Amino acid sequence: MDYVIAGNVMIDTVRFPDGRQSDGDHIGGPATFAYSGVKLWTDSVMQCSNVGEDYHRLFDEWMERNQVIGDGIKVKVEHCNHSFIVFQEDGTYKADQGVKRFRSDWIQDFGYMKTSPQEIEVWTKGGGVKGVYIAQNVDRVFWRDMHEIKARDGFKLMWEIEGPSAYLSYMDEVMNALRDVDIFSINIQEARNLFGVETEEECIGKLQKLPVDMTLFRVGERGLYSVTPREAYYLPPAPSDEIVDPTGCGNTSTGAALYAYGEGYDPLMVGIMANVASARNISQFGVIPDMLGERERSWAQARELYDRYRKEYAGKLAKEGYGHGYWNQ
Repeated sequence: MDYVIAGNVMIDTVRFPDGRQSDGDHIGGPATFAYSGVKLWTDSVMQCSNVGEDYHRLFDEWMERNQVIGDGIKVKVEHCNHSFIVFQEDGTYKADQGVKRFRSDWIQDFGYMKTSPQEIEVWTKGGGVKGVYIAQNVDRVFWRDMHEIKARDGFKLMWEIEGPSAYLSYMDEVMNALRDVDIFSINIQEARNLFGVETEEECIGKLQKLPVDMTLFRVGERGLYSVTPREAYYLPPAPSDEIVDPTGCGNTSTGAALYAYGEGYDPLMVGIMANVASARNISQFGVIPDMLGERERSWAQARELYDRYRKEYAGKLAKEGYGHGYWNQ
């Protein structure tokens, strides 16, 4: 298995400012969306997540249709985490605190279902894994354990920082985690909070000083930047069939970026493949329903977009030593 996607699973219910809402519960969560962002391009990926028993109600049919390997998915509690998402006019979102959940101590289940380094290493032992995705906070014990596992098993690590850890007061802890990160993912609001700045340009300047090879800097409906220590490649969103629900687009694009990075594609192609995956995700509520069916079209769109943007960024690519098509050579 080339890629392991670790982290939380959610069941999502979504509502928009105009009153539009999802027609029921949908499969979600950072790890599920990130998994779809890799599965869109390759079958050599598995998910490592802890779930509730009610997972099967929504997930089994989707897993069967998409040939999802379920060995890394373990039932730990009765109920999956259920996220009630309310989008605001400015595109941000918050949780609907007025929804009555299945029991009053539901928050305890988040702890039960957090994926541990020891659960991840079950699948990385032997050194055959190319890349691992984690959506994670800055806990030093977690990162100490991941440091040992990564040093032993030799994979590339994608870290999508969790919002509550992306604050300037946690910068020491963030830097501690980043010592083992190859490719980093953060959105614009998290970057503003982490660095105490406002503009995209200021965020990029700060990101370029981090000790990572590349950062996927997501700027909402404007798309993203592939940021390296020397350059930044801005890419607007890839065309999509329909804009329905942005939930999970950041996670999906992050998973796709890990795959592109792990396969050796240059920063431009990494960003393009991330955007293409996001375009597939935004076209419906919940996770991409048919990842295998979208694969050929996604590859074609990624190559088309690369040809479109390559001339614009030829100078930057040449300065960074990327002069051989899609590949980091």
